[in-house]
Amino acid sequence: MTGPCIHGVPEQQCTSCRRCAHGILESRCGVCAPRTARESAVWRANDEPKPSETHRGYEILYATGERSWYYRADADSSRSSQSFRSPFGARKAIDQLLDAPPAPATPTKGKRSKS
Repeated sequence: MTGPCIHGVPEQQCTSCRRCAHGILESRCGVCAPRTARESAVWRANDEPKPSETHRGYEILYATGERSWYYRADADSSRSSQSFRSPFGARKAIDQLLDAPPAPATPTKGKRSKS
């Protein structure tokens, strides 16, 4: 497997940087890129499972029927309610979740003192 591309994902998972068997960017290859609506439909219908990955202790997984990426804390927990179009989006959401400052504590409502 190749290393990460400039977008931070493995090169074979990045739609912008993925190369075909001819060594050309897949979207630019005259042989591999779909040219007709029928070829495009067949290409989109090939929704194969993708391996999950780990980022900062969270698992990023692909939902095959939905063509979406999700994250979860561990194998026993439920997946996130948000879906992402790429593992890059899921990694970014995990980073925001972990790097966000904690919410300030709200004061409890009590009786007002009369002055």
